[in-house]
Amino acid sequence: MAMRRILFVLADLLVLNAQLCTEIPNPGLLKQIDAGNGLVVGLEPTGNVFMLNGEDWLYLAGGMKHVSVGISGIWMVDYDKNIYRLIGSNLEKVSESFEHIDAGGNLFVAGIKSDTHSVCLPSSEFLAMKPSSSVTWTDIQLISGTMKSLSCGLQGCWGVNTAGSVYFRAGMEPHRCQGTRWDYIPSTFSMIDVGSDGNVYGMKKGGDVYHR
Repeated sequence: MAMRRILFVLADLLVLNAQLCTEIPNPGLLKQIDAGNGLVVGLEPTGNVFMLNGEDWLYLAGGMKHVSVGISGIWMVDYDKNIYRLIGSNLEKVSESFEHIDAGGNLFVAGIKSDTHSVCLPSSEFLAMKPSSSVTWTDIQLISGTMKSLSCGLQGCWGVNTAGSVYFRAGMEPHRCQGTRWDYIPSTFSMIDVGSDGNVYGMKKGGDVYHR
């Protein structure tokens, strides 16, 4: 669905309290939008990434297929499946062979690799990162079906597999980001997103949005 009108949630506060939506002029058509840690980023179908600054969109990078913003900063995945972290105005390459990345965890980053298994970057690795340095990802136990997306908050990560089944990864901590177990959530969604305050939003294939 063309997102000519962008409905965004900043920390899930204003919309929940006032039940009002604000139309923000955008740089074009967006296929993805993400909000976290007081920032909003958007991705055009062409692969250009923008950040919202007041009522203006600032260009950040091109050639990307996914972008995420959160406590851990702004992270992106390009069409060659490379992960980048935005540091100041510079893009620093971090790892290869990823499909999806999420920066909303409590000082950890979670992602889905090209072989469909989930991984995370614990706080010890994240805080010690230096430009061009290698990092060690920690495996997260697989669940049934192929995981296609992850969204992390302060309480843990929510995942959706290719069948649309929803799971919550409990026990995730900054230093032990692999967590302890997957809890199945009886529902079927095409995507899930969680805010830093724990509010969870899900979207059905038809576009209907639900709040937990």
